[in-house]
Amino acid sequence: MDGTEPERVTMAELTWPEVEGALEDGIDTVILPLGATEQHGPHLPLETDTRIATAIAKRVAHRLGDALVSPAVPVGPSEEHTGFPGTVSISPDTLTSLLRDHVSSFEAQGFERVVILPGHGGCFPVIDAAYPELTRTTEIDVVAVTGLQRFMNLLQEGLAAAGIDVDEPVVHAGASETAMLLAIEPSLVVDDLPEGHTGTVSAAALFTRGVEVYDKNGVLGDARPATAAAGETILEHVAEAHTSYIRDEFRELDIR
Repeated sequence: MDGTEPERVTMAELTWPEVEGALEDGIDTVILPLGATEQHGPHLPLETDTRIATAIAKRVAHRLGDALVSPAVPVGPSEEHTGFPGTVSISPDTLTSLLRDHVSSFEAQGFERVVILPGHGGCFPVIDAAYPELTRTTEIDVVAVTGLQRFMNLLQEGLAAAGIDVDEPVVHAGASETAMLLAIEPSLVVDDLPEGHTGTVSAAALFTRGVEVYDKNGVLGDARPATAAAGETILEHVAEAHTSYIRDEFRELDIR
C-alpha cells in the first residue's frame, strides 16, 4: 500500500471486483460494526446504535488506511427495551453465532484481520464472553473493542471536550448519542429534545422491569444540550481512541 486512503471504505457500496481489488492491493482488515434496532426515546430513530457504530467504524477505517467496513449487524440483545414498539431483540447465543459466521466468511474471502466494533451496550458482554473462542477457532487475527465502561467513559470524555457539562452514568438517548446522531444525520433527530431519567440506575431493576421503569419515554439522560458540533467532537474522540487501541493490539499480535 502507498499509504493513501481508499475513497470508499464501506464494503456494501462496492462491487465484488472492487472488494477483490482492494484485497489484492493490501486492504487486509475488515471492521464489523455491531448495532441494534431498539427504541431511543421520542427523538432518535431505532437504528441509532447501528448508525453510530458504522460512523465510528468508517472513521477508524480511514485512520488505519488498510481496512474496509462490513455491513453492520443491525440487531442485538435489547430485551430491556421490548416494552417499546419497534424494538427487535436477539439472544446472546444468536449474536455469538452471527459473530462466528461473519468471521468465518471474512476468512474465506481472504481478509487477514477482523475488528469487532460495537456501538450498542448490549453487545459488549456478549463480545467479552465470545472473544476467546473467536480468536482460538480461526486462523485470522480477531480484535474486539471490548469493555462497555471504557466506551461510556470515552463518550463522557467527548462531551467534556465539547464543553457539555452533563454526567451520563448510563448512556441511552441522552446528550452523547443525540449529539452523535445530529452530526451523522440531523434529519433523523426530532427537534424537541427531551430530558429523561438522570439519576442512578439499578441494573437489576432495568433488566427485570425494562427501561420504562425509569422513564416512560425511554430516555436515560438529558438530550437537551446536544449539538452537531459536540457530536463531531465525540465521534472523533472515540474513533481516535479505538484506532489507537486496535493498532496496539495488532502490534502485539505481530510480535508474539
